[in-house]
Amino acid sequence: MKLLPYSNGLRKVSMKKNRTPKEIAKLILIILSIIFVIGFVYQKISNFITKETLRQRVDYTTVDDRRMDYRLEGEGNYTVVFDGGIGGNLEQWTPVVDELSDDNVSTFVYNRRGYGYSDSGPERTPEEQAQDLKILLRKAGAPEPYILVGEGYGSLVLTSFAEQFKDSVAGVMLINPLDESYIGSKDYNKKQLITKIRRNIEKIGSNFGLTELLDKLNLDVSLDDFENSISGDQLEEFKAQRTKTKYTTAVYNEMNNLSKGLSSSQNPGVFSGIPYYLMTNSDGEKFKDLGDESLTKIYKTESETTFSGLNSTESVVNGIRYIVKELQSKQR
Repeated sequence: MKLLPYSNGLRKVSMKKNRTPKEIAKLILIILSIIFVIGFVYQKISNFITKETLRQRVDYTTVDDRRMDYRLEGEGNYTVVFDGGIGGNLEQWTPVVDELSDDNVSTFVYNRRGYGYSDSGPERTPEEQAQDLKILLRKAGAPEPYILVGEGYGSLVLTSFAEQFKDSVAGVMLINPLDESYIGSKDYNKKQLITKIRRNIEKIGSNFGLTELLDKLNLDVSLDDFENSISGDQLEEFKAQRTKTKYTTAVYNEMNNLSKGLSSSQNPGVFSGIPYYLMTNSDGEKFKDLGDESLTKIYKTESETTFSGLNSTESVVNGIRYIVKELQSKQR
């Protein structure tokens, strides 16, 4: 209250400062910056704790000075090399590897860049990822020849591998392969748009804790087929790693490869001269000419799962054993 100089009355004086729009905007930026810094520090601490506390159950070597995880098990005349879909790690093949433990084959599973404990790095096309795999196999001491088993995105990597390193490949099994003539099209990109936007938000948000928050609120992009089929240490590892920057970046980069159509290895006859087993829940005719007619077998499955190694284990094992049997019959 303040006494008016020309009367005996009182008037109120506002002590509140009226801020200009510019000052309000500046204040908001300061608050957002503080939140970002706190989130960034939190994310770094979270990443460190995850790295130090999780028990690493894989071997590793380096490719281009970057760590890559793998597991090489068993002994035999062939090494079965597995590569899977976007988002999952090497554990998607564990049931298949276990089933093959008494067969006369070695098995090789690995994590592409950014997955599991593998380091991240610059964007890699499927062709370049196949080259990384070739180096990894050599440095890991995985004996040739290889039987390649690829599903989804992994089918692109391994088809490129067979094209580039044909002398190293004895047979190929593709599971629900992606169609190079379709990925990169307007129709495909339209269907993937929302998922890609969400994955980009997760990629950016993983730098300052937003992705972890989305995960806690069940607002992240989930992989139910994968997560519902693993448990224990496998599930704990995946849940801890899926919100980290290297994982979200790897997933987004691989989705980018698809939307840009950065794969061109599905050429007629790319698997010529070797057994080729196609396991598909759609029309297999478009992939039939990748191999020789006499050496190609198509198995139609009703399963809609995106991680067949976990959810259609028997079918995958049967396909691998079919290839081995064909190779053995050729040697007689």
